[in-house]
Amino acid sequence: MADPVPAGSDASAGTYKCNQCGYRLQVTSTKNLPPCPSCSNGYYETLSGGDSKHDPYPDRH
Repeated sequence: MADPVPAGSDASAGTYKCNQCGYRLQVTSTKNLPPCPSCSNGYYETLSGGDSKHDPYPDRH
């Protein structure tokens, strides 16, 4: 698993999961990740897009 992505980080479009409660956040464009809207935690795991291990285009930035 990659390092957790902290809230406030610039994020690529994709899906991020809260490390505390599991809330899944969909981001459609590059923007700063907010604190989790469900539990206010500040760290996410990248599920798809961005630096996810499942990113279909890992060389595009």
